[in-house]
Amino acid sequence: MSHIATKIFAVSILTMIPIVSLYSDIFKNNYLNQILLFSLPLLWPGLAHGSLDIAIAKKNRIIKSKLETFGFVIIYITVPICFFTFWIYFPEILLVTFLSLSILHFGISDSITQTGRNKLIEVLIRGIIVICLPFKFYPNETIQIFSFFLVNEEFLSALFIHIDFTYYFLLLLMFSWVFTALSSNLKGIKYKKITFEIITLFFCFWFFQPLISFFIYFCFLHSTRHLIDEKKKLNLNLAQLIFKTIPMTLTTIIFFIIFFLLIKKLPDELNLSYIIVALSSLTIPHILLVNFTKNN
Repeated sequence: MSHIATKIFAVSILTMIPIVSLYSDIFKNNYLNQILLFSLPLLWPGLAHGSLDIAIAKKNRIIKSKLETFGFVIIYITVPICFFTFWIYFPEILLVTFLSLSILHFGISDSITQTGRNKLIEVLIRGIIVICLPFKFYPNETIQIFSFFLVNEEFLSALFIHIDFTYYFLLLLMFSWVFTALSSNLKGIKYKKITFEIITLFFCFWFFQPLISFFIYFCFLHSTRHLIDEKKKLNLNLAQLIFKTIPMTLTTIIFFIIFFLLIKKLPDELNLSYIIVALSSLTIPHILLVNFTKNN
């Protein structure tokens, strides 16, 4: 089932290549148009892919009663509020923490290898590609985007030194993956599919501008695979899956509408920064849950 997401991801890339090439004047460096282009998939499966976390927590027996459900919800709300608050005061530390957690999350959530050293290599390759390649191939655009995370350009420029080291570490990991796979029990169909997906992921973040590449990946690989896995774990059909994601998705949308109304009197740039930081903070409990429950 996990390979369905690979096919959807590949098709989405092939679809987006002519769109961004033919209409480059509309989408190049125009972040509003890029967001509008992906507005529907960002809602579903994008935003919706974390809406079954309570059900997953119950499935993994983290929640065993109604009282524990209430406690889980309180923690789930408190964690992003605290993360957001600390981010306002210590943006550099929290951004690095967020990026580190994201590398682990994207790698763990998307990985196909089940156990052992090979899984660790796959996790690191997948996570580093998503976070590192935009800095490597589109430094100016990436700095502009990350400047909305309340950090200054000097800090982001200094971060590039570490990104360079990480990029070469990524190449070493990819070489190790190929060598290990060719000389071990990863030979065969699974190895070919994982390798194809890694190469496709690398191409996505090399070819497309940072926001577009992330949206393609986030909507059509990461979120899709997560929902497919949850559908299987929770024994749901497609209609049940969609129906169960609606309440939390709508709740999140309403929350951000209220949040936007509360901060709309702030300067436009700070307003947008707070929204982006709040969105990032909101993902933290989901990241922690998935990181500690994927494959138990």
